[in-house]
Amino acid sequence: MERPNRQTGANLILVLVAAIWGGGFIAGKMALTDMEPFAVIAFRYCAGAILCAVFLFKRIRAASFDLIKKGVLIGLIQVTGQAVQLIGLQYTTSANQSFLCSSYVAFVPFISWILIGKRPQARAFIAGLAALGGIGLISLNGSLEIGMGDSLSVLFAVLFGLQIVAVGIFADENTDVFAMSFFQMLTAGLVGLGGCAVLGQWTLPGGTESWTGITYLAVLNTFVAFLAQNWAQKYARDTTAALLMSLESLFGFLFSVLYYHETITVRFLLGSVLCFGAVLLNTIGKKEAASETD
Repeated sequence: MERPNRQTGANLILVLVAAIWGGGFIAGKMALTDMEPFAVIAFRYCAGAILCAVFLFKRIRAASFDLIKKGVLIGLIQVTGQAVQLIGLQYTTSANQSFLCSSYVAFVPFISWILIGKRPQARAFIAGLAALGGIGLISLNGSLEIGMGDSLSVLFAVLFGLQIVAVGIFADENTDVFAMSFFQMLTAGLVGLGGCAVLGQWTLPGGTESWTGITYLAVLNTFVAFLAQNWAQKYARDTTAALLMSLESLFGFLFSVLYYHETITVRFLLGSVLCFGAVLLNTIGKKEAASETD
């Protein structure tokens, strides 16, 4: 009798996680007012790794070499994606990026097909076309060119899809995902420090806005959201979890409009509907398939 209550609680937690992630687009923009992209990465993930080390020390100490390797590989994929995302955010709006990044859901089935030979269902192809249509409406200008910021946001969506597939491959039921994620964050933080050294991006938050942004990213977006997500996914259905977490793009859009008063056009709204429709088509399709096998 306890599980339904836990499922309800887990679902509410996942909505909170989506809201935190949605706010992360604003926080990233705020952090970039005084900081360079690799400085944001270094600060965010080193702080997240330190918090993990404080609260999860016993799990981390018991980690096997195989688990460390998995965490490092996922961390390398993650930090590459984060660098692309933050550089892109310098050249586009947070509202644009929130929906463009959500298109990762449409890319995941095709990345799985390439890496593990799992052929996507027909609805995945429809979702992919919808996502491409949405990307075009949001990003293409009058000359049918896509801006650098939007291009990098789409590339981030592909890399994030790759990260999700990698986690799915590496994280079986015997894997301590909390310990693995410490090494994932540590790797991202160290690469961020390396990027700062090579590119000379040793910048610190200089004002209230950048301090607020980087603190949000380090504490809420990285540490709190990660722990909440991993706890909730133990009790929520996978398909329900995916659907609830996809609300990130809607929260990101809402926060962008409220905080930055970004101009919303009919074309943007149509593109957003297509991108979010692609997300729903994939997640709802999986839910139906899962219910047929129950």
